[in-house]
Amino acid sequence: MKKKQIKPGPHLGLLTLGQSPRRDVIPSFEGILGKRLTLIEAGALDGLGNEQINALLPGPLETGIQTRLAGGSEIFLSKERLLPYLIEKAVFLGNRCRYVVLLCSGDFPALRSACSGLLEPVIILRGIIKTLAGQKTLGVIGPASDLKSAPEQWQPYAGKVVCAAASPYAPVEQAAIASKSAVNQGAQVLLLDDMGFNQEHRAQARKAVDVPVICATTVTARVLTELI
Repeated sequence: MKKKQIKPGPHLGLLTLGQSPRRDVIPSFEGILGKRLTLIEAGALDGLGNEQINALLPGPLETGIQTRLAGGSEIFLSKERLLPYLIEKAVFLGNRCRYVVLLCSGDFPALRSACSGLLEPVIILRGIIKTLAGQKTLGVIGPASDLKSAPEQWQPYAGKVVCAAASPYAPVEQAAIASKSAVNQGAQVLLLDDMGFNQEHRAQARKAVDVPVICATTVTARVLTELI
């Protein structure tokens, strides 16, 4: 008797601003989603040479954004110049996957029209932060380059916003140090506001402070469990 063939499960696209694979983030998604989805990764910088990548470095009047290369090193790029490459990879994933998760908690409105199945963590996080910190002090933890705009971004969803810098690509203990700094400034709820933060960063932060810690990556993965 022939064995019944098992069809592969639905595909989930993971879209990163830098290069894939994202070995720092994938374990968090797999740990929460299990094997129900086939993960397909693509990065805006995939296939680009050093000269092409260097051409994306930000000018003095451009918005800079931090991301990660495949080898694990950080790179700071122009958000405006990166966008066409990001849209190209979003379309690639959108043609192959039911959903595409943007591995960035920043706001990229132009991607929404390019990829109808796009899930933006920032949209998910706004509702959660509004519920948990609407009348409280929110502590935003993220790369120093992102914190200048963080108060304006999150003020509509919290009573007050304070910030502390920590890179997800630095030693994980930085997340705990930054969390203590934010709590010392009065934070009652913490947000690890970068998709490079993972379960280990959240665990370290939670051990260091006695307030709720919301991690952009793990929250997004948990919302996905309701969709699949």
